[in-house]
Amino acid sequence: MRKLFKPMATMALALFLTATAPSAFAAKALDLDSIRTQQAEIRQGIEARTGRYASLSADKRTALLVKQTNLLKTLEGKTTADDLSEHQRVEVFNTLEWIEAAINGTEGEELICRREKTIGSTRLTRVCRTAAEEARMKEEARRRMLEGSIDGSR
Repeated sequence: MRKLFKPMATMALALFLTATAPSAFAAKALDLDSIRTQQAEIRQGIEARTGRYASLSADKRTALLVKQTNLLKTLEGKTTADDLSEHQRVEVFNTLEWIEAAINGTEGEELICRREKTIGSTRLTRVCRTAAEEARMKEEARRRMLEGSIDGSR
């Protein structure tokens, strides 16, 4: 991870950790104003096409700006992590991870978190994998399904 975006990774990790933490810790660990400020700085660089943002493709710039807009809409009117629902916290975490990976050119290394039911239970647990792991798992499941349908059709 590049040093410039170490604070973004730290904020994303804090957001992730506070998703199930007690409210006093959540309020201290995540500063939504810092996220807003950082995203404004990134947006300014993207729109000016300067520095590390100069080489971004038009598609990447557009995708980044859309992700930022959605992120800021989610944070709108919120002052602390306590103001975010569990779903919103996961969404914000995933978006910050995506933005960081897109800027650093490390797509596939960003964490993607989901709430999944454990087999045999109705309890939801948070599962985080890299985008590359997610893609590998999907491909493996698709391959197994195809093998199963071929074997079952005989």
